[in-house]
Amino acid sequence: MLPSLLETLARFALSVSVQVVIIAVVCIGIALVTASTEQILVLALVTAHLAMAVLLASLAAPELAFVVVLIGIFVSLMMQFTAIERRQVASAASYAQMPLAFRLLVVLVLLWLTWSLNLFARPLDASRFALLWLVASAGAALAISSDPFKVGIALLMLLASGLLYYATSTSEASLFVFGVIAVASFAVSLASSHLALTPPAEANK
Repeated sequence: MLPSLLETLARFALSVSVQVVIIAVVCIGIALVTASTEQILVLALVTAHLAMAVLLASLAAPELAFVVVLIGIFVSLMMQFTAIERRQVASAASYAQMPLAFRLLVVLVLLWLTWSLNLFARPLDASRFALLWLVASAGAALAISSDPFKVGIALLMLLASGLLYYATSTSEASLFVFGVIAVASFAVSLASSHLALTPPAEANK
């Protein structure tokens, strides 16, 4: 069964164009910085893992892509359950949000830096662009947000970017390293879920 799943994933990756992946990655970064609703952040998280899986499968690494998909599904479900429970207890209302205009300004700065570094230059290295753009977007989200839910999503994005960097920078990727990053992702999702459901007054004690 697993070989057939890997073949399906490889065929799907080959059918998706690089332009689609780049557009998806750009939208993920913009959503990560500007969005304040849990549904959009969870959608950005699962889409980021799928985009990275497509990139890895297109580089003839369907096994690693399958691992990335599994990690993405697990952490996204964890954060989605947290978002549902959070809406029921309404614990997100006490966290201050940066003004939307400021968040859009941060996105414009990121786009300008991306353009100035010639990341859009031809031929476009999709893996390098996705890695740098997602790391920059996650770093910006960490800098401007105090919401544990959004901070957790940004940290999970950084860990997913670490998976992509390791898989594309070494000729022989180790499943042990992938396992360590997967355990770290699970730990981050659990910790951020706990903090997201804790009222700010209790979290600061």
